[in-house]
Amino acid sequence: MKGSIKVVVSTKKLRYELNLRRNITIIQGDSATGKTTLIQILSDYQAGRTGPGTEVISNKKCVVLSGDAESAIIRLRSLADTIVFVDEQEKFLYSKAFAEAVLDSACYFVFVTRDGLNMLPYSVNEIYYLKNSGYYQNTKQVYNSMHQVYPNREGLQKTEPTILLTEDSNAGYEMYKNICHGTKVICNSAGGKSNVAKYILNNRDERILAIVDGAAFGADMQSVVHALEISKGSYVWTPESFEYLILKSDIIQAKGLNNIMESPEDFIESGKYCSWERFFTGLLEELTKNTPYAYSKKKLNPNYLTRGNIDKFKKMIPYEI
Repeated sequence: MKGSIKVVVSTKKLRYELNLRRNITIIQGDSATGKTTLIQILSDYQAGRTGPGTEVISNKKCVVLSGDAESAIIRLRSLADTIVFVDEQEKFLYSKAFAEAVLDSACYFVFVTRDGLNMLPYSVNEIYYLKNSGYYQNTKQVYNSMHQVYPNREGLQKTEPTILLTEDSNAGYEMYKNICHGTKVICNSAGGKSNVAKYILNNRDERILAIVDGAAFGADMQSVVHALEISKGSYVWTPESFEYLILKSDIIQAKGLNNIMESPEDFIESGKYCSWERFFTGLLEELTKNTPYAYSKKKLNPNYLTRGNIDKFKKMIPYEI
């Protein structure tokens, strides 16, 4: 399953519009924002319990999963080319077995939950809250649309960091370490994405620019934002992934690459790639196989570290280093 999919759920008084671009979309929100109502309408529609005026418009089948974990997972494994909705009240949503079934599925998922799903790789750009855009009792619809919890802020901030922080010490770290060479900026690794917030809090007197793979950082974003609120002067930058930046930087030239980078959702099969980060890694490996730029995530090919290529890559960074 791939592509951007619009889902409209409406009754005589309510209307929801969802635009899904990836395999996992998260909807957050406080009580009384309409999250549970959305699931209830879909569930009733699925069971044929809705009356006139209720519609679910989508070019893909929409299904609500509920009940015990075993039956939910069995049903999920029978589904394909389907948008699957799960409410936070379902305990199986937080289980390892369900996460494994999700990663093995070719469906799109919409999870309504205020809690992070640490066992699933989802994008910071696909975490939304429902915003009520107006209510006129008994006369007009309540219009609920999705708004990003963590809107894209690339290019809006200028900082002079003392520390550039990466998630780990693989290929991306090597590139950023070379960029920092000869400057006053220290390049460090957090030793894993779950350690980024802790690192920021433990070094709150520093001006930290944390660079993370936004395509799979969704579950950790809330803790990092909290850390940034305490550690004034630090920032987080969330590009899709290091491989995404390489592919956008013009270091690699390939026919059709620009089309892929402009609309990745049209090329990424959810059943094959559990996150866009995995897709961009696979794409870069495939495009450079048996070439001087053969890519390995564990250790960066020295050909990427020439002065010309470092300069090309630096242009992708919206911060001053």
